[in-house]
Amino acid sequence: MIADVFASALVNVVLLAVIPFAIYLLIRRRRDHVGLREVVRAVGLKVGDTRYVGYGLIFGLITVLAIVIRPPAAELSVREGSAFQIFDGLGFSGTTLIMALVYGVVKTGFAEELLFRGIIGGALARRLPIAWANVTQAAIFLLPHLLILAVSPEMWPILPIVFVGALVLGWLRIKSGSILGPWLVHAAANVAMAVSVAVRTAA
Repeated sequence: MIADVFASALVNVVLLAVIPFAIYLLIRRRRDHVGLREVVRAVGLKVGDTRYVGYGLIFGLITVLAIVIRPPAAELSVREGSAFQIFDGLGFSGTTLIMALVYGVVKTGFAEELLFRGIIGGALARRLPIAWANVTQAAIFLLPHLLILAVSPEMWPILPIVFVGALVLGWLRIKSGSILGPWLVHAAANVAMAVSVAVRTAA
């Protein structure tokens, strides 16, 4: 099972991070004649303004506390097709924690932040007023999350939370110039949710 999580994370990183980054790099090299270092910085792969890393840690902690205090219904989170189904019934263990970290930090946190906040959000922020850029990237991020409705229609109230969360992550990315702050928040939320599901569905 842990091997499946690592394999799934690798596929996600390739599809959502490596391939889009390679395409973006080729476009910027052809159009703007810039090198790898400049493109790496443009997509937010840097520390940036450290204040926003701190804000990311604070928002991440708030998110974890919210999930611990009022988690979504566990039975809805483990239905066929749910991203958290693999954590069904695992309970808390070292293996569960490793799986949750790989899922939250690498598969979703890094891959999705590099694509949605790093590449897309960064490109929008260079072309649009900040508010419009942020709303647009949040709407784009929300689109694939609408698939939640196909698995658990009862979880529709989470969609506004996803959108507002994306606005916060976009703000962190735009203000800091980095995906590090958003990555911390995103990873914290998904790790906490994975562990919460594993613990609450244990026999």
